Amino acid sequence: MTTINTDTIRVALEAVFPVPKEEYAHVFYCQQMNSSLKDLAKVYTSQFSEGVSEIEAGGLLSDAFVLRKEIRMNREVDVPLLRKNLPELFQEIVHIKIGDATKLLSNRFIYEAVKKLIGDRITKYDEVNLADLEARLPEPELSEYVKITPAPKGYVVYEVNS
Repeated sequence: MTTINTDTIRVALEAVFPVPKEEYAHVFYCQQMNSSLKDLAKVYTSQFSEGVSEIEAGGLLSDAFVLRKEIRMNREVDVPLLRKNLPELFQEIVHIKIGDATKLLSNRFIYEAVKKLIGDRITKYDEVNLADLEARLPEPELSEYVKITPAPKGYVVYEVNS
């Protein structure tokens, strides 16, 4: 069986699709190759999953290959046990994830709680959600308070048809 790795695939692809020397053509080539390989990876990922399902469902065996389910050992704290057995330590290190806090509390509640703690220093971190402002302020006033600034999305090379 042929060894399949990044180098062998690249050599094979570049034999069929030579890399252009001119800078723009080279960047365009890389852009197209990147996009195509991402799409191709999805195809192989899907075929891999389907093949594994068929092998497992059919109990298929091979003399040349072994299908083994790899297991990653995740570590996590047994929170209820720690809370029960070491309550002082638990109280020192317990916290809530930021995402969970945002789900449980409103942004406004969090803002007011932080403001009580740090006072006017909070103005340095003030944010306003555009959707909230849009819901409360009609045009033309809205546009007075909304800045539109260009932001680079990244480069794209287009082929010019002559």
